[in-house]
Amino acid sequence: MSMLFGVNVVQARLKSGKHGILEMLVRRGARSSRLQKVVAQAERLSIPIRMIDAAALDELTDTNHQGIGLSVESVPNISEKELDELADSPNVLFLVLDGVTDPRNLGACLRSAATLGVTAVIIPKDRSASVTDAASKAASGADQQIPLVVVTNLSRCLRRLAERGVWIVGTVLDGDTEIANVDLTGRIAMVMGSEGRGIRQKSRQHCDHLAMIPMVIDTFGFNVSVATGICLYEAHRQRHIGC
Repeated sequence: MSMLFGVNVVQARLKSGKHGILEMLVRRGARSSRLQKVVAQAERLSIPIRMIDAAALDELTDTNHQGIGLSVESVPNISEKELDELADSPNVLFLVLDGVTDPRNLGACLRSAATLGVTAVIIPKDRSASVTDAASKAASGADQQIPLVVVTNLSRCLRRLAERGVWIVGTVLDGDTEIANVDLTGRIAMVMGSEGRGIRQKSRQHCDHLAMIPMVIDTFGFNVSVATGICLYEAHRQRHIGC
């Protein structure tokens, strides 16, 4: 079981329907119109609603819960063995986050991944953010929608995916081609690096393509979550041409 907090996060999760939602927690005496609209939405979905004291709600999270929480079934993490089996499926799209340590960036990447049809998100066990309350809030509930794979050795994972026929596409500032020129319609693992260091050399050596996002002014670059959204949208666009 996992918990989601905040009006926007809870509202976003409710849009996906009642499947996997256990109950809604509402601070006793809460009267804001925004919160009441979300409660009404839950009532229409026949989701159990439990009133709870503010102190009890405070104990459940360190984030600003805004008087509302949602208890949901956790999406089970995929094991590395299950990842191997999943890699054999046609048209899989993996998002690989190499060294993204900011939980809010992780959450935003998960949100883009869930929105744009990613099969699973892969992160390393070490030197990576985990799904904390901050990440979950940034994900707006998407962390409960998309499978996560935590691997002990990212380089070995990429090599194994490549051996199974998955094309590895790394995104770097000095890429040899623009992301729009890379064929993203097959079985793809999209590798995004941290903002400071980018993709590590051990990950780069497994990439079939090193692609870049064209920029008018490259002084500032993109936040990793923004870059992830751009690249995943390009994959989505290519996969749905003519649909």
